[in-house]
Amino acid sequence: MQNVKENILKKGFKSKTTNWIDERFPLSRQITLNLKRIFVFPTASSLALLITIILLFVMGVNFQNSLAYGLSFWLLALIVISIFFTYRNLSGITVKAIQSQNCFAGEKAVFELSLSCPSEQKKSAIYVGWKDQDVALVDLNSSNSATIKLSHATTKRGRFKAERLNIFTRYPVGLVIGWSYAQLDMHSIVYPEPMLQEDSKNGLSMDDEADQGLEIARGTTDFSGVRKYQAGDSPKHIHWSAYAKTGKVFSKTFVDYASHDLWLEFDSLTSIQGTETKLSHLCALVLQYHQEQQTYGLKLPGKTIQPSNGDAHKNTCLMALALYGEDTQSGIKNHDKGIV
Repeated sequence: MQNVKENILKKGFKSKTTNWIDERFPLSRQITLNLKRIFVFPTASSLALLITIILLFVMGVNFQNSLAYGLSFWLLALIVISIFFTYRNLSGITVKAIQSQNCFAGEKAVFELSLSCPSEQKKSAIYVGWKDQDVALVDLNSSNSATIKLSHATTKRGRFKAERLNIFTRYPVGLVIGWSYAQLDMHSIVYPEPMLQEDSKNGLSMDDEADQGLEIARGTTDFSGVRKYQAGDSPKHIHWSAYAKTGKVFSKTFVDYASHDLWLEFDSLTSIQGTETKLSHLCALVLQYHQEQQTYGLKLPGKTIQPSNGDAHKNTCLMALALYGEDTQSGIKNHDKGIV
């Protein structure tokens, strides 16, 4: 019973803390750090220094030593001044999301950000990043703005939403740490990990015509044969060498072939178990046929992408595979352009 109460209290405290942070750091494309969004904490060095100050002050009281008084007050003033300068080093910084780069599952999603400050201010030793991920060091001294790229590991396909950014500094002497967050509205699309599976049908389907396609009469591409001249035949198609030999007029005939549509079908992968495995297999095929410059289409349950080729078509197919099973109507257009 006691454990249950403790869990309830912990969840309630965590929920209140989360709501409190969300109020101060709302989800947005950019954020400017101000008094309500900057936290200053002592470091281990300042705690050790504070203990030293207390000891010096006690010694000064016991021995009536003015030098000990002066040194203790000077060190205490150093900590107080460090708090002011550390806060000032973060105050006024604007963090803005620029764009993201899509990736495959298991790779790192890359996010591009900009940091800026008012022209009359200078910022030094600002760290921006995620815990256990990329952290960038930014100085806004010679310039009042800087662009950085941060990468974050991914594990599964879909829409990857970036975590809350940590922004901190120990400037100027490391006695205190200034801390803040940036909850930016940025995300990346993570494609399935491309992995071909041993499958006899391979997820491909074609029309039921001959291997070379369905012949279309009166074409203009491939030579088919000769026939007797008919009124209306183009003079360009007259078989002059046959006329020279026989004295009779013949016309050359040509045919075109209806091209076969190459389809990558989710439902055809009956021998592959698991949705994610099928999507990974189809992802590998999309990359393969794009590399071979083939024309192909993609059929997923509830979605069909007509045959085409090129980078735009490849990206459309990869996007459909990445967001399969999700409500993806919003935001797809922006991601096609590489915008977070």
